[in-house]
Amino acid sequence: MKKIILRILIGIAAVIFLFIGLVIVPYFTNTIMPWERSNAIETTLLWGGLAELPEQANDLKVKTSGGMFTRTFFIEFNLSEPELQQWIKNSKRLKELTPKTQTDGTNLFEIYPGEDGAIGGTVLINFQQGNVKIKMAWS
Repeated sequence: MKKIILRILIGIAAVIFLFIGLVIVPYFTNTIMPWERSNAIETTLLWGGLAELPEQANDLKVKTSGGMFTRTFFIEFNLSEPELQQWIKNSKRLKELTPKTQTDGTNLFEIYPGEDGAIGGTVLINFQQGNVKIKMAWS
């Protein structure tokens, strides 16, 4: 009888730990689980009116912040200058905008309002380093 009760308690504890590890922790720490990564990228590109990421994009980083009522996605990647130019031409919103040049030579594209009900955000492109940083938000 004690073994049955012990197994039941271990089973309940395992379910609780799985729930905390797979649901609670990722929600409150803004961790992107592997199965959510492609959705986060797709959503960010949709909200910004941006073209799909080129296959040549490397060092891809995806982060998120916010909670139930707001959500912000951050994407960073690297591309060569010709590929960056082509990506800008293929991006519905970027090709319409004139970027502001920052003191470090980075081009700032401000996308306000965003697409599909998003607040919008920014795209920072440093052609010398081949670096792109996207920040898109929804509330």
